[in-house]
Amino acid sequence: MVGSGKDDNIATHLANASVLAPNQLAIVSARSGFFEPRSFKELYREVQICADFLKAKGISKNDHVLLAVKPGYQLILIAFALFYIGAVPIIIDPGMGLRAFLKCIKNTKPSALIGISLIHVLSKFIPRPFRSIEKKVLIQSNHFSKEIKKGKSNHTTLPATTLPQDLAAIVFTSGSTGTPKGVCYSHQVFEAQINHLQNDFGIEKGEKDLATLPIFALFNPALGVTSVIPDMNPRKPSTADPKKLTRSIQEFEITTAFTSPIIGEKIVASCSSQKIKLPKIKRFLLAGAPAHPSLVHDLSKVIPNGKVILPYGATEALPISAAYHIEVNKLSRDISLGQGSCLGRPLQGNTVRIAPISFSPFESGLNCPQELPQGEVGEICVSGPVVSQEYFRMPGATVDSKFHDGQLNYHRMGDLGYFDSEGFLRFLGRKVERIITQDGPLETERCEPLINGIKEISKSALIGIGENPVKQPCLVVEPYPHIKQTDLAALKKQVFSTLKIHLPSFSFPYIVFEKSLPVDSRHNAKIHRLSLAKKWTRLVRKNPSKYS
Repeated sequence: MVGSGKDDNIATHLANASVLAPNQLAIVSARSGFFEPRSFKELYREVQICADFLKAKGISKNDHVLLAVKPGYQLILIAFALFYIGAVPIIIDPGMGLRAFLKCIKNTKPSALIGISLIHVLSKFIPRPFRSIEKKVLIQSNHFSKEIKKGKSNHTTLPATTLPQDLAAIVFTSGSTGTPKGVCYSHQVFEAQINHLQNDFGIEKGEKDLATLPIFALFNPALGVTSVIPDMNPRKPSTADPKKLTRSIQEFEITTAFTSPIIGEKIVASCSSQKIKLPKIKRFLLAGAPAHPSLVHDLSKVIPNGKVILPYGATEALPISAAYHIEVNKLSRDISLGQGSCLGRPLQGNTVRIAPISFSPFESGLNCPQELPQGEVGEICVSGPVVSQEYFRMPGATVDSKFHDGQLNYHRMGDLGYFDSEGFLRFLGRKVERIITQDGPLETERCEPLINGIKEISKSALIGIGENPVKQPCLVVEPYPHIKQTDLAALKKQVFSTLKIHLPSFSFPYIVFEKSLPVDSRHNAKIHRLSLAKKWTRLVRKNPSKYS
């Protein structure tokens, strides 16, 4: 083994894999001619060459480097080269929109930029956010690959020495319900995440992962797992071809898929239409958004020898808990009736506290929030080795989101939930999307599953009409495309009837229809409820009788 373990930087795990399994594939593409497969020995050699290449460009240990390259091979190679040097990659999802993207760059003040031509052009036309950058490295796919290929590595040196608490990477949140924030990952947080993947989910060296989530694919080289890059646009997984995904799983004998519910739906649809199963898959992890019980049930049938796992977490803390398909199937009726999505039980070493709901910072120490009784709804707060300590250059956001109880550092997830009588953690929706009505509080996961169970409805969104503190509840409904305009009146009556049966103490003055609800561009899963609320508040105020 190259290193001792706990105090090693993440690049050391790749170094060890190159020794223990030199000829095993580390990364391969399902897209013909996209790039040549790399073994762990080859990948580690190229990481060393890339590290030398970047050092020659002036990048050194502790540099904060904006990394704007293509997901897949480039991202994995350059990220590990930066880890090798001891530099800190800054990873920002451009899918958040240009304005937010540029704001993130301005706030982090990187000293270096490694990116494709587009980001370099952007830095010239909009220079202000890039003013802190002193070193720039242009990554042109063909030229860069040739540079790395012809490079020589006679390294006997090891990856840079790092301490467990040292900053390893800055990864930005999506900003789906607020301002994107740079999450500080230390080397010990990376180490803890790797341990959970190995020990709690049983991911072993030599397995093959369908790498549809670029950031999570960074763990594969450290795990000794082969990354299979599918033939799809990783920036827009919702556009992926289901047959190509299924073919990749079969051809490469995938054992693990760590992906989003939309990809799971595509694979189920493809397998159903072709009447095939995927017996090689050991585990199918669905993350990024709540997975409907019907998807979990159908997917478990497609992978007869595997488990469907729903890991719960956030960019700031992942994974915290996990639910398995047996548990979700068992609780599916409760979930469909608005008792909350099942998040399973906390993983070993993690602590979950249900705290009183508040929009103010929590105090630490003796005055920190106490845990609510079983069954009572509150804020989900988590502590454990996978929990990040702070946001980068955002002390106010850190104070708002963190508190300490003794030695435990808690992160406020921004989610509402409770522990049920069997000890399962239940999710009821985002705190900012909860609405206070004259009849009491309403959470999205209490309401929407009732409506989503109607066969004519694709999805729905609970929003509040009006201004805080008290709002009028409104359900925005997206019917399936085949539903005719003339059928909407009857469908509206059915929605009203369902709500009256299951939520008799609440009045719903507004039920409206949209052809397509606004969702996140990447996974086509998270509904933009806050933007819907602004839109429909404006429309209802203009003509309240039209929508009542």
